[in-house]
Amino acid sequence: MTRASPKPAELVIRWGPGRSTGEGVPMAFATSHEALPRVDAYGSTQAQTIKRGVLAMYMAHPFPQWSTEERARRLAFEICRYKFLGLDQVLPGARLIEVGCGTGMRTMGAARHFGVREFVGLDHSRASLDVARRVADEDGFTRFTPVEGDLFNIPYDDGAFDVVVSWGVLHHTPDPWRGFQEMVRVCRPGGFVALYLYNKYNHWRHNLQKNRVSRLAGEDFEKRFAIAHRLYGTTPVERMTPEEVAYFYDKYCHPHKSDHTYGEVLSRFDQLDLTPWGSFPPTELRDAIGYIQFRDTLQDRFPLRTALSRRLAAAVRWLPRFDGGHPPYKRPSVAHRFFWQGVLAWMGRNGEYSDGSAFCARKPDRG
Repeated sequence: MTRASPKPAELVIRWGPGRSTGEGVPMAFATSHEALPRVDAYGSTQAQTIKRGVLAMYMAHPFPQWSTEERARRLAFEICRYKFLGLDQVLPGARLIEVGCGTGMRTMGAARHFGVREFVGLDHSRASLDVARRVADEDGFTRFTPVEGDLFNIPYDDGAFDVVVSWGVLHHTPDPWRGFQEMVRVCRPGGFVALYLYNKYNHWRHNLQKNRVSRLAGEDFEKRFAIAHRLYGTTPVERMTPEEVAYFYDKYCHPHKSDHTYGEVLSRFDQLDLTPWGSFPPTELRDAIGYIQFRDTLQDRFPLRTALSRRLAAAVRWLPRFDGGHPPYKRPSVAHRFFWQGVLAWMGRNGEYSDGSAFCARKPDRG
């Protein structure tokens, strides 16, 4: 069955394939997440608890929260991301869905930059989608369709999208790989799926800190914020920006997360007969150098922001050019995975989190 696309920036609420409140009909927001219908995909009591806890936090504190200027600065990162995932030549004219789009701030600019045909943002949080709609309006981006729905039961037909992405969302669900299988389902044959998951080695120190906050504060994420700020905050709350507040909630107060490894992601690709297509930041050394070289070429529009990044760019200018590769990029060897996850462990020594690589894969051409 062919579905008509909703009007740009109007919210469609769907709870499963073939079930919708209406195509192109704007919906009012509920005043509380408790008003949302129960979703069968979260059948167990524990899974329901995780789902409602995660939803409650993102209803109260949509993430991320970036200013217009910050979104513009971060576009360079997104341009590099899609190039080294092997998607920069795929996105023009593509139908793209972000599973767990949140406020849409990560992908909106990239969707506009690459000229997608339609960008569907799927999320369970109406508050986050409200922000995403405002972002689309601010950017004058008319090809955005916000959809409220469940990532375990994505409300689209099989093969509905050319590109399916999820950045830092599946690890906040009771079963990340079940969610990933659903992403693969709505990807067309020959299309692409990409995801980012928290890295187990990067989070060793962060997990110690987060577990300490949870022991002291219990399940209430507002109490977690107060305890975490007392223990690890460096800026008075009244002086924190909306971006910093949202980041702090996401880092220390989240009710659920899981950590993963590069090998685990690649093994899931193998199980689903997916062809690894690219990674970002790249996990092959030549491609990592190529990334730095490519980012250096964007400096006229997007100046490098840190002294370290400027030094790295200067250091690789004398090397042969490695930024002209084409997908599929080489699958990272065990040695490369070991090296980069060792680097991530070092990067996480002070409790930083959310470092690591995203991975992309191509779905077989057959149905």
